[in-house]
Amino acid sequence: MNLSISRNELYNKLAIVQKVINSKTPIPIAENFLFKIENNVLTIVATDLETTLSTAINLENCPGSIIFAMPPKIMEILKELPEQILSISIDEETFKIDLQNESGSYKSDFLGIGVGQNGEDFPRPKELDTEYKSLKITSELLLNGISRTVFATAEEDSRPTMTGVLFDMFDNNITFVATDAHKLVKYNMSNINIGFENSFILPKKPALTLKNILVRTDELIEISFDDKNISFRMPEYEMICRRIEGKYPNYNAVIQKNPFKAIVDRQSLLSAIKRVKVFSSQGTGLIIFNISENKIEVSTQDIDFSTSAKEIIVCQYSDQPMEIGFKAALLEEILSNMQDNQIVIELADASKAGIIVPFENDPDQDLLMLLMPMFLN
Repeated sequence: MNLSISRNELYNKLAIVQKVINSKTPIPIAENFLFKIENNVLTIVATDLETTLSTAINLENCPGSIIFAMPPKIMEILKELPEQILSISIDEETFKIDLQNESGSYKSDFLGIGVGQNGEDFPRPKELDTEYKSLKITSELLLNGISRTVFATAEEDSRPTMTGVLFDMFDNNITFVATDAHKLVKYNMSNINIGFENSFILPKKPALTLKNILVRTDELIEISFDDKNISFRMPEYEMICRRIEGKYPNYNAVIQKNPFKAIVDRQSLLSAIKRVKVFSSQGTGLIIFNISENKIEVSTQDIDFSTSAKEIIVCQYSDQPMEIGFKAALLEEILSNMQDNQIVIELADASKAGIIVPFENDPDQDLLMLLMPMFLN
């Protein structure tokens, strides 16, 4: 079988789909791309057995059908080729693959024997049950929900429900939540027609894969899910993945109303934290906020190495003076994942979590970030 295809279109689609592949799986063929050609359409599939991502490219003058597995090493070859129309020849019996463009010809020897693999044994994606829930959301809103929360997911597999992003859906709004027990992000979007109440936890890896795809589209995304799997249907891609099982922690229970509020320029505070953090203890990373009338003193010290640092940031604050400690790296991470010029830091006392919100929230979008304090000696 012979086909012609744009090098750039093929390379760009493979670069997205490749992010799903694991280099080591219990099923070796799953370490490859699956290529399926049928009725002038090339479908490319990749899987890690938990998540399957597929995309399609329209072909010309390729009416036959074939299915074969292609090793990821093809990316190394395509990366070095210029943008030209690429001719690909596949032997339908041996799956030997040869490439040719205006510059030359390239005979593949990906597996040491000069062939691809029969794709019939490639793992098939899971299918949703006939009774599933479905909703549609714009790519912009879905991208915002994932981008603002996924960084706060936990890394530890001992708490599997915290290693993903919660989609908490209600009749007219959806809340995205992520936490690792030290920090928590809650992002709520209202005026969305969902029509039911339900929830699921999206694992971190497919969430990051989605984030990478959503920046390239501005279309409606169809989300479908059952008790075990979640499907995302996009204009050029389709992804289905296992949902994380288990009950998500009651995130609203840890969000308290804090009476003291400081309004501060986010970038000024973030820059000060980055500078002061250099002098903090490598063991704790502790920085201290001393907040008094219209100023925040950001300080730290490392007694073992006799280092210290202090900066004063102007803010709007008229409540009682207070002192509270935070882990610098976590606070830096939170502020880096906000986009607002001015933020409000809401506090109660040195033992209660600090809450950070934008000074001006969009009426239909509500962002809240929470950070647990570090105890001061």
